[in-house]
Amino acid sequence: MLTEPLTAILCQRVGQPIVAADLRFSALSGTHPVWECAFDVDGLTERVIVKQLHEHDGQAFSFASTFELQQRLFVIGIAAEPIYLSPHISSSTHAKPNEQGLLWVEAFVPAETEQAQALTQTLARALAQLHQTPTDTPTDKSTDTSIRQLDPIKQCKALIRALHAGHDAKDTSTACSLSQALDILINDMQDFQHIDDTPVLCHNDLHLDHIRANDVCVDWEYAALGPRYFDVAMCIVINQLTPTAQTQLLKEYAQHTDCDVDTATQQTALYIRLALIINRAWALLL
Repeated sequence: MLTEPLTAILCQRVGQPIVAADLRFSALSGTHPVWECAFDVDGLTERVIVKQLHEHDGQAFSFASTFELQQRLFVIGIAAEPIYLSPHISSSTHAKPNEQGLLWVEAFVPAETEQAQALTQTLARALAQLHQTPTDTPTDKSTDTSIRQLDPIKQCKALIRALHAGHDAKDTSTACSLSQALDILINDMQDFQHIDDTPVLCHNDLHLDHIRANDVCVDWEYAALGPRYFDVAMCIVINQLTPTAQTQLLKEYAQHTDCDVDTATQQTALYIRLALIINRAWALLL
């Protein structure tokens, strides 16, 4: 059962014996099965986040590389502490996580308790912090300084190829339509005078729920070095911002980063088209 390796991990972490009956699970929403796991230590309630990860055609990186990246980002204070990533496990019970997969455990980070800022202010601040994070400082002397990179256009093409490779005629037809839309977008990008593709640290899945207390972000599965305005565009798409909110987000982001707001607006508009294509392909693959 998943609770068996989990209790061993938690015992080692807190330095006290913990049994399965001590664990209290609350299901959370996410691409993968995910739970908040609570348990008591010396009269205080401790919490961790537990995920059961499954490989899928829409993922861009291995879970191991995500764990390594999150370790690095935890050291500099912008990610939750990753505690454990297991090999494949399985369970024979339906009471709790029960399908074969990878066990992921990370520290629980509470939501912001202070009065929430406006949606666009919170998102703009988080995006600016990410994009201005130094990416050339290793966590220790033995760590490679390189951080994985994501080319969103190449990733989009890979997702479309995966749809073509399926056996569903509807998905294949949709893949053709998405491929045509991508070709048109690439041509429009080539006609644009200058696309800022300087790689910065991007989350690439920055939903408001992924921003926690003290500007710590969670769910780094798609994070990598990449073009800043794709990250901004994906943030706009997944948070379903209205045109008015988009304008305000870009204005605040430009203020935080000293970017030209007109350039940010134009380039983000192009990347929004790419984000919509990727999200459509990704949803079909899942």
